[in-house]
Amino acid sequence: LLVPVVNIAVSLLVIRLASAELWGAFVSILIWINLANHIIHWGSKEYLLREFSRRPGSIGEAWQSNLLSRAGIYALFVLAVLLFPIPPLHKLLVILWGGGAMLFQSCESLVLYRRKFSAALLLEMSTILLMVGIILLRQDDLSIELLMLLFASAYLLKFAGLAYLFRRDIFAGLAGTFQPAFFRIALPFFLLGFTGMLQSRTDLYCVAYFLDHEKVGQYQVFINMLIYIQVFASMILQPFLKNIYRLGSGVLKRISLRLFGLGAAITLPALGGIYLLLNQVYGFPVGAAFLFWGGLFVLPIYYYLPQIYLLYKLDLQSKVLYINLLGIMANLLLNVCLIPGFGLLGAIAASALSQWLMLLAYRYVERRWLAGRAADGSGPSSGVIS
Repeated sequence: LLVPVVNIAVSLLVIRLASAELWGAFVSILIWINLANHIIHWGSKEYLLREFSRRPGSIGEAWQSNLLSRAGIYALFVLAVLLFPIPPLHKLLVILWGGGAMLFQSCESLVLYRRKFSAALLLEMSTILLMVGIILLRQDDLSIELLMLLFASAYLLKFAGLAYLFRRDIFAGLAGTFQPAFFRIALPFFLLGFTGMLQSRTDLYCVAYFLDHEKVGQYQVFINMLIYIQVFASMILQPFLKNIYRLGSGVLKRISLRLFGLGAAITLPALGGIYLLLNQVYGFPVGAAFLFWGGLFVLPIYYYLPQIYLLYKLDLQSKVLYINLLGIMANLLLNVCLIPGFGLLGAIAASALSQWLMLLAYRYVERRWLAGRAADGSGPSSGVIS
């Protein structure tokens, strides 16, 4: 939950102290580095959590082997950056940023496994305050380079703190080895996360391609706030995940409908808050049509999130992957068609329509499940989607 805090705090300061254009120019770099970081990560969090559970006596070896294996992807990333036609200083900062992110993300699984949430929270808050303080001190000469350095340094500082916290795990001998099999084993984790990320960010990539930096900055702030509203769906459902795979289809459908209704109740006042925040604090003019499509963008996940968790429980993650791919293609095609004529309104409309298409796809999968269970006479707590 602190990622939104960082984004809101830093984006607000940069936009108010400098300009939306500067923030948009930085976002145009940020989205590509985040894409690279996701590839370098390669599903490591889920993979390592499984390895830690299977081999609790070899946590250090598993962690070191994972880092060494992913270092190969990072080496390719460094080579690509060196060949890319950007200023030398930007190359150095991007390489540091990617390296810091790789090291920090390697520790996320340890935070979850060791349940060191308070320490991680304190470290995150300290980093946020440091970033905010530096931005305030340097408000007269804010630049893309300074922002890149801040984000790269933040990752490196957070890794240093977590490395000290987990020093007995990370530095437990030097038993790690390069493991080519990791890439094959972790591929399902990577694909699910990667397609999910692309599905939610395709619109921002299209906005960065078609529109100027000021529009990119404005859209990134708006869409991030909408995504934060979507996160509440997962938070609400979290306490019930242990039992969701035991639920009958009727109960699951009722949960989806109730969660959808709750989502509507949350979204309406949240949109009012976003309107005030953007218009009064950020200084962005946001109209009713923009908020309307924003609300339509938020709501579908409140319905189809229970279906996603059920598919995970039934080991049918491939269904989620296919629907993610459908959402990516729809989002891309709609954005390419709508942004040139309608600008930012076209981008949010395209994203909303792709979300509703995904909802229909999950409804189709749900109906097939019901049909399959009716055909084989399954009871209310069994059944497999074919």
